[in-house]
Amino acid sequence: MGFWGDLPTWLTTLAIVVAASQFLLERDRRKEEQERDKREQARQLTVWTVTDPAPRSRAYGVVLSNTSGSTFHDVEVHVRLHGKQTSPLDLTILPPGTFYIEHAPQESYTWRFAVDPQHCDHHELRPYMKSDKYQVTSLEFTDSAGVRWHSDDRARLEAV
Repeated sequence: MGFWGDLPTWLTTLAIVVAASQFLLERDRRKEEQERDKREQARQLTVWTVTDPAPRSRAYGVVLSNTSGSTFHDVEVHVRLHGKQTSPLDLTILPPGTFYIEHAPQESYTWRFAVDPQHCDHHELRPYMKSDKYQVTSLEFTDSAGVRWHSDDRARLEAV
């Protein structure tokens, strides 16, 4: 009879354990959701190396694509061209859109102004996909929420 006398206590304890477990699971789910939301804008910035293979123009550069609908700030792109690290491409602001920026090592500022890739002088920009001599080696930027991000040469994204 002593066991049955403790039944309300056992049921209350069980209810507390179930409620606490549910609370912890929900808290972890919300934390994962917040982390996913935090990364959402950052995932929408991509950059890759390109060339115009025409013998007369033979240009090299990068294409930046911001599909987030918001601006990025303090963008710094590190690029390897011809197997050598170039001077970094620094942008104060990157609005939404897709932009081609040509590397011009012979000029005082080694990167030209950003242009729409469909309306630039180079009619056939091809991405480099088979050589590590032409690649983005790192990317750093700040999203519209003020979070600083770093992406390495394998596009692994981390908050700094």
